[in-house]
Amino acid sequence: MRKRLTLVVLLLALSTSLFAFGFGYGMSMEGFSGYNQSSSARLSLILDPTPDRYLTLEAGAGVGLRGWSMVFSGLNIDLSLRTFSLHDHIFSFMFANSTIWSPKLSAGVMWDDGWNPGWRFSVSPFSFLDVHYSYEFLRPFFVFDMDFGFSGWGIDLIRVSYCF
Repeated sequence: MRKRLTLVVLLLALSTSLFAFGFGYGMSMEGFSGYNQSSSARLSLILDPTPDRYLTLEAGAGVGLRGWSMVFSGLNIDLSLRTFSLHDHIFSFMFANSTIWSPKLSAGVMWDDGWNPGWRFSVSPFSFLDVHYSYEFLRPFFVFDMDFGFSGWGIDLIRVSYCF
């Protein structure tokens, strides 16, 4: 009986740590060329199934400017993976608090303002983590149509996310 109780307690403890999701939101300023020619602000919702934000699922929507008119700049769903983490890095002078430099790669699906789907791939070499925040600067991304023909590119100038 005692062994079964111990096994049940261990399984419960393991399952609660495996399903400890984090949630968050993000805001970015970006510009597109080709696929969806606009500059926009994008809001994202973030799901973090890992304890240290190594793998995140992000869903976002953007509103931007085309000429002088406000336009819907599309939706995106991205899966992001952090490549490595450095606590002592050369960019620490940019932040008041201690941060971790942790570049990441992202891949996902994007729909433009005409609901045309495309593949979106990005690399974020200037990605930093704080206790709850992540900061990304100059994050380029590339968009391909569903047959992997090049459709355009863009860049997130700055992106700030909060995860709790």
